[in-house]
Amino acid sequence: MPNIYIKSYGCSTSYAEAEMMTGLLKQANFNIVNDEKQADLIIIVTCYVKSPTEQKILFRIKQLQKLKKKLIIAGCMPEGIYQKIMQVAPGTSMLSTHHIKDIVQAVEKTLQGKRVEYLGKSNEVKLCLPRIRKNPLIDIVPISSGCNSLCTYCCVRLAKGKLFSFPKEAILKEIESSLKEGCKEIWITAQDTASYGFDRGEKLPELLKEITKIPQEFFVRIGMMNIRNVIPITTELIESFKSNKVYKFIHLPLQSGSDKVLKSMNRDHTASQFEKIINSFRESFKCQVWTDVIVGYPTEKEDDFLKTISLIKKIKPDWVNVSKFGPRAGTEAAKLKPLPPKVVNERSKVASELIRKISFEKNKEWIKWKGEVLISEKGKKAGQWIGRNFAYKPVLFESKNNAFGKVLNVKIIDFTHSHLVGQINE
Repeated sequence: MPNIYIKSYGCSTSYAEAEMMTGLLKQANFNIVNDEKQADLIIIVTCYVKSPTEQKILFRIKQLQKLKKKLIIAGCMPEGIYQKIMQVAPGTSMLSTHHIKDIVQAVEKTLQGKRVEYLGKSNEVKLCLPRIRKNPLIDIVPISSGCNSLCTYCCVRLAKGKLFSFPKEAILKEIESSLKEGCKEIWITAQDTASYGFDRGEKLPELLKEITKIPQEFFVRIGMMNIRNVIPITTELIESFKSNKVYKFIHLPLQSGSDKVLKSMNRDHTASQFEKIINSFRESFKCQVWTDVIVGYPTEKEDDFLKTISLIKKIKPDWVNVSKFGPRAGTEAAKLKPLPPKVVNERSKVASELIRKISFEKNKEWIKWKGEVLISEKGKKAGQWIGRNFAYKPVLFESKNNAFGKVLNVKIIDFTHSHLVGQINE
């Protein structure tokens, strides 16, 4: 059978779809290879949420064409920037994020020399499919597709479409199956996990309670949640997070500390609402907090940026993903006059330096902590292992024994801005 090489970029959903496509192809008796040069056909599962990511992938597509291999572009790009792909790779087959179940047919036809397109929105439930997992301990579980927000800068909805929540029964079946296969960590993922069930008369906290009732031992990581959708379910959400199976990890994208800028972004939340939610979680239990900010949004004045910096200093998140604003085709924000690049770059530098400092201070708080850590990764060096504690903090330690998949008692002895350093607590 022909050799297939698959490479994915972007969010955890993109990786989950690549795992499913790999599983479907393996089931159809195709050979999956780890070297693109050995492949008869290459599949690129794309992301285009940010301009640098888009440019990186388009450049990669150009490079791959030099190998003279059959090529399928999958993921979000086919729906989002169809014309750009056609300009770069006019003979390439395309398969959008809504049609991953058609991957076997797309591969067969492309190998026959046909150029095919599987495009257009659909309510495809991307669960309970064959999988070849990148990490055998982690099951990445999409709970919905699309979004119920209309943020002015975001292009993802153009590719993903409106919110479509997957049936709760299918989600539970997916998780139960993966646990039987040896998974110990469940990543609940979506464009916005907090919006789950808004189109079905259900709520994320209800789903989480059902998941944590499953009797096996495992941990659940909840993916990014838009603040506007957390606001009406905050109390129930905090209650569902109290389960010992749920990592005390919350990812709430602020985007700006200025209410004026948030309004122009159409974010449907205020800076004070963000602060209130964070405080409510922290009052309930010790947790790790991540957020995102966009610097240099076209309506952001110096005072607006300083409000973002002030709020970060006040909240002290464990980590902040800083993005320089970049106009995305088809969005409302693309119509606005951009700020000078020099201003955007300087603000990004100031924010990034502050965040690194805060992350260092937050990790220092964990010195001498003792507790259980699930070992889910190998380190870069032989004998190094990486695990996660109850707050999903990464813990690096050394052991001559194979620690993969084990839950070990660890004591934190050192730290950097990015991770904790531990030793096995005998």
